Amino acid sequence: MKRNRLFYWILFIFLLAPCMGFYAEKEENPLLQSWPQYLKLKRESEFGLKWIHLGPVMNSARLESIQVDPTNPGTMYAAFGSGNLWKTENNGLSWSPIFENQSALGIGDIALAPSDPDRIWLGSGESLKKARNFTMPGTGVFRSDDGGKTWINTGLPDSFHIGEIAVHPENKDIVFTAVLGHFWTSNKNRGLYRTTDGGNTWEHVLYINERTGANDVVISPSDPDIIYVSMWENYPGIYGRESGVYKSSDGGDTWKRLVGGLPDGPKTGRIGLAVSWSDPEKVYALVDNLNKKEHLAAEVYKTLDGGDTWKRTHDKELLIFPGIGWYFTDCYVNPQDDEEIYALGVRCAHSSDGGRSFHLLEGDVFHFFPSPAETLHLDHCELWIHPSNPNHLALGNDGGLYVTYDKGHSWMHFNNIPAGEFYDISVDNQDPYFVYGGTQDDSSVYGLSTEWNPLYSDRWDYVWLDAWSGGDGCVTIPDPMCPDTVYFSSQYGGIRRKNMKTGRSVSIRPRLPKEHKGELSYTFVAPYIISPHNHLTLYHAGNYVFKTLNRGDSWELISPDLTHSVSKGKNSSAAGAIAESPLEPGLLYVGTDAGVFWVSRDDGQTWEDHSQGLPNTYLRSICPSHHHKSRVYVALTGINHDEFQNTIYVSDDYGQNWKSISSNLPHEVANCILEDPVHEHILYAGLYRGVYVSVDQGLSWSLLGPEMAPTCISDLVIQNREMDLVAGTHGRGIYKMNINPIQQAFKQGAPQENILFPTPKAQLPWFNDTHHDPRQKTITKVPITFYLLNDGELTLEVKKGDGSIVYSKQILGTKGFNQIRWNLVTHEKDSLQPYYIRYLRFPKSGNYQLFISGQDVNLKGTITIKKHPGVASLHFRDSQ
Repeated sequence: MKRNRLFYWILFIFLLAPCMGFYAEKEENPLLQSWPQYLKLKRESEFGLKWIHLGPVMNSARLESIQVDPTNPGTMYAAFGSGNLWKTENNGLSWSPIFENQSALGIGDIALAPSDPDRIWLGSGESLKKARNFTMPGTGVFRSDDGGKTWINTGLPDSFHIGEIAVHPENKDIVFTAVLGHFWTSNKNRGLYRTTDGGNTWEHVLYINERTGANDVVISPSDPDIIYVSMWENYPGIYGRESGVYKSSDGGDTWKRLVGGLPDGPKTGRIGLAVSWSDPEKVYALVDNLNKKEHLAAEVYKTLDGGDTWKRTHDKELLIFPGIGWYFTDCYVNPQDDEEIYALGVRCAHSSDGGRSFHLLEGDVFHFFPSPAETLHLDHCELWIHPSNPNHLALGNDGGLYVTYDKGHSWMHFNNIPAGEFYDISVDNQDPYFVYGGTQDDSSVYGLSTEWNPLYSDRWDYVWLDAWSGGDGCVTIPDPMCPDTVYFSSQYGGIRRKNMKTGRSVSIRPRLPKEHKGELSYTFVAPYIISPHNHLTLYHAGNYVFKTLNRGDSWELISPDLTHSVSKGKNSSAAGAIAESPLEPGLLYVGTDAGVFWVSRDDGQTWEDHSQGLPNTYLRSICPSHHHKSRVYVALTGINHDEFQNTIYVSDDYGQNWKSISSNLPHEVANCILEDPVHEHILYAGLYRGVYVSVDQGLSWSLLGPEMAPTCISDLVIQNREMDLVAGTHGRGIYKMNINPIQQAFKQGAPQENILFPTPKAQLPWFNDTHHDPRQKTITKVPITFYLLNDGELTLEVKKGDGSIVYSKQILGTKGFNQIRWNLVTHEKDSLQPYYIRYLRFPKSGNYQLFISGQDVNLKGTITIKKHPGVASLHFRDSQ
């Protein structure tokens, strides 16, 4: 009998434990599974070349979450959706990324424990559901006990996307996490979780179903046993009847749904909450009520009785959700006056009378670094209010971080953090060359390909800028023969041509012929290209392909509707990529957002579907070979389906047969693939966490430049004259690396001896003529690059012609590529003298000998140091 009781008790626990909160996750996170693969390749990489960060910072990036230490407001934490968590301890003068080398890139929310501001909770996985291939999922909830110096992953690996974290006001170990769950598939591990032991264990305290996640959670500061949470039916769409508000009065043990006036129709969307700091029964709810007309969906409700009854606070419509309320809905209440609230949407709405009336925050905007943007950016993600000084606000939006000390009358824009979210990049042929790129809601920008220095403003400018200081910049391409002509686009195929001298642009978006009965559709980042054979010829791709011979003044339709495929499951909406062979004019390739691969060998007169063997995911990158006209490479991403397999393929017969070349790459999303223009066996791939190189045509891969922190690579391009590989990232701006050493080392297979590669000419800084002190911003670094067959301790020496040593440095060399970036400083000296200025010593211009020596290493070369050409060389072309 005892055995039977034990059996039934075990069965009871097994079946009912999830309902009681003792929930054990079963599903693994593929990003956690690929993390050890990434770390292994990082450790083993022999490609230790340096990535040079180009910025930009001028246009900033989308800020997902902002927190400020109320006991020391000079300490701020800025969490970018895919660009790391940054910390300042000097009121924003300088910032450092403090969530480096972690398994997660996306961040949904951060929270500081009110009782211990050094305790930081980070919910990984962006909370913004956008189908643009770059909504970064996470790998769980992280905790830091030392202000971000170290981190541990406390669990919830299958959460994927986290909407909010709330920490008990008195006990830093009691935390509630609102888990949105998978955005593109159903899963059970969504809803509200609680820990009472600092994340050692988590309880699943509120679960609705596999389609409904938790979006927001607030703990009453005056009675922490009272908690409110909003649930959001976010799969497969953005609304549903399960969206609603729940309340617990016993610290999260039990919950009840609150109705009594709140919207509960089939199109109830995302909901944000704010609870009074002094009255636990007074709560505001900002609802995306899509049961109404979309542009009228934003509604604020208030309860004064703990949620038994709710009333809409305003008679006039609140026009801050123009059909995209799923992006926003955060709501905040003044800690000292619970009649003052803020509702976040496209604009930030402010009310001082409990929501009866609203005005929109504007104010004067001052930028940390110069920027042509004149207004407060749109699309607001989070707000922080100083608990004892409610005039002090910190606002995060798609334009970055804005701080005000007068409640929005004036703002400081901290555009000094390199977290740009780029979709696409390109380069021109000027000397020095410029880099161009389109970003997530921070427009299209261009700038010199020079290293970014955080002490100075970057040398970038906007290609275009909308009236609200932003706009989605998508594909941006300069005319290779005439760099004063630049093409740029906004979302869904809105292409324009700009004369950079006059600053004026014209729309050149193609249209279907009047007699055509079809309808145009585009992906969000619609692809177009300039022909490599004629700079006046462009191709533009949606569900149809267009061609122009006159820079877009007129277009010709050259394809049928390419969304129709004979392959099962490939239900496309439009093209994701287009390319033309550099070897054969009119050899065109188009890939769709469902993995359909189209080939035309006669400039669009006929098309063939060569999709067999490719997955049914977004075909984002096509690279026709520079060496064989029948060879083509593709990269596909499944992130919009919650699929993270690495899918890179090559075909040697125009796509009729495909072969995977993922080999030893981590099982993570691939965004782009490039073939080296000099050696056909060298390939470059941009993945979810970095750039990889193969020197055997995809049989094996290595992490390229392992010092770069894990970073999502969105696009790769090679500047052929300089042979720079330029990497656009979605979250960390733009980088470059010179790949000449790789080409030289592997031109005849793997190196068989130690190599010192030619050192480019070095340039001294500009010296002022009054005191001969160097202008700091003109100090540059020269790369000294060498390849070793084995690890070893080395000595690097720079000598004059007479053999005297100018500079010496001890180096720990590693097998493979090594690179030292020397700033030409030969001596640093400090002095207590009041007018001493020569802290840095530099060599004179001229030719020097370069030696690298050690056990079995004896490398010799030369280095030429030239004078700075003068102040005139600092000229930067303005774009008005």
